[in-house]
Amino acid sequence: MRRAIVLASLTALALPTAASAKEVAALTVCGTDGCQKITAHAALQGFMDGGYETLGPDRAAPFFTVKVAMREAGDHAGGWTVQYLRAANVIRADADYGKQVWTRPAGVTAQALRKAARGLQPYPAEKLGPVRAPPPVAVEDPPARVSRPASGGGSSHVALAGGGATAAIALLAGALVARRRRHPPG
Repeated sequence: MRRAIVLASLTALALPTAASAKEVAALTVCGTDGCQKITAHAALQGFMDGGYETLGPDRAAPFFTVKVAMREAGDHAGGWTVQYLRAANVIRADADYGKQVWTRPAGVTAQALRKAARGLQPYPAEKLGPVRAPPPVAVEDPPARVSRPASGGGSSHVALAGGGATAAIALLAGALVARRRRHPPG
């Protein structure tokens, strides 16, 4: 029995695994006058692996769109579009809740994007829209506290002082009882 389990395990390990993971099939860099496709495996893998997240630029700049085509098991599996600012070497992608994520492509991917954008006319900066999230809306200060306690079981300074006085009297009485036990009268 043990031999059969070991043999089955080795057979399973020897079988090729199916390539079912999604991967980037192509990046298409587009400007106002055309597009260039990137299909180099190293550049596509680098794009999928990310680069690193960074802050967006201070102001809009001319940009290119990058259409990302995905595939799974050899079939088309959708895609999305991001904006690439060549001068700043950053990519802007939309994230959840209307947020934007800025990343800096690294290595082979950055080189491939620059090369593909070379010779293309970028879109004007005005079409990029805002590059920084607007500052949060100022909230007014909360109203001042009411000077008297609310009715219905809240404590007051008088009650706290009374409780403190009661505790002091109980301690003093306890001390007197303890003293009498040590020194009986008379």
